Amino acid sequence: MLPPVGRYRRITVPIHSNSDTPSPTTPGTSALPMSTRLARLGLSWVGVAIGVPLLVRADLGVSPFDVLNTGISEATGLSFGLSFVVDSLVFFLAGWLLGARLGWASVTGTIVIGPLIDLVLGIVPEPDGLVARGSFMIIGIAVIATAICLVVTTDLGAGPTEILMLGLVHRGMALVPARWVSDGLPVVVGVVLGGSVGVGTVVFVLAMGPLITFGLRRLHYTPARREVAAAAAAGF
Repeated sequence: MLPPVGRYRRITVPIHSNSDTPSPTTPGTSALPMSTRLARLGLSWVGVAIGVPLLVRADLGVSPFDVLNTGISEATGLSFGLSFVVDSLVFFLAGWLLGARLGWASVTGTIVIGPLIDLVLGIVPEPDGLVARGSFMIIGIAVIATAICLVVTTDLGAGPTEILMLGLVHRGMALVPARWVSDGLPVVVGVVLGGSVGVGTVVFVLAMGPLITFGLRRLHYTPARREVAAAAAAGF
């Protein structure tokens, strides 16, 4: 017998999801194919190796981390690239202690980028005039911001200041203030050691946090916080 018209029984069909495939918006995870992640990683390394020398040659103030690098180089006599490697290891340790995840690309990138920076520094000419120097500074900041967003979204291992920034975010700090801390600390130490600082450094510190926030949102990536990671591990 057919049921009376207008009376139906609701049937619930369970939908099973594959927990091994993270959502693109899952905090601190990347759902990108490995080929895409590796491509972004390589581009980020090249971007840093180009952006940093542009800021150095602009001579309007290098990036905050390079204030520390130039200070260490000035105080110890180490090359700029070798100073980059040493300082990176210290920041990796600090970020890891705060809860950031290190990846193989963190160490590999440091080893690769250091010599690349020395190489590009030998190629990029000294700009003539304030306009050319300002252009170098703006392009350098934009390239570095793009490189940071690319490497963070790979989850293969970010750079030193990014690891510290992500560690602070993991502890509950908002991204922009976390970036101010990760940029401000090397500036203070670098200045004490005689590092190069200028208007470009100030622009970098003020602009980088918002630029990274914008870039990560456009790439649909959210850095993981400690409470979110704990909830995910508990199955919530």
